[in-house]
Amino acid sequence: MAEFESKKVTLNAERITVFEFLSDFRNFSSLLDGKVQDWEATADFCQFKAEGAGLVKLRFRRREQGMVEVEPDMSLPVSGELAIYIEMKDISPKTEAIVGARVEIPPMFRMMISRPLKNVLEMIAAALEKKYNG
Repeated sequence: MAEFESKKVTLNAERITVFEFLSDFRNFSSLLDGKVQDWEATADFCQFKAEGAGLVKLRFRRREQGMVEVEPDMSLPVSGELAIYIEMKDISPKTEAIVGARVEIPPMFRMMISRPLKNVLEMIAAALEKKYNG
């Protein structure tokens, strides 16, 4: 298994505020603004078209106070698993967050997706920073 992480970001909001925002896929459109097309979401599921990836469908795997974890709600083009998470640490009145991914796919494919995946993680972390820090 490989794990990738964004840089740690400090957000000007309480952890509960960040958690509640991230616990509803309908809020994610502001984090991915302009990066995806045909965005559709409910509180628990989302789908969109992403350049180079086609139609992406996601659902929550886990939602608890310090962690939100999502996984594909579709077949992957290779055997294995992929989970993207956002870990939140309370440093009242702020929150530290890291966006990460755990990947269990064959090594050749892992090498192919490592750079684009890392870029997505950094993009989400930057979008969180922009939302909460202006």
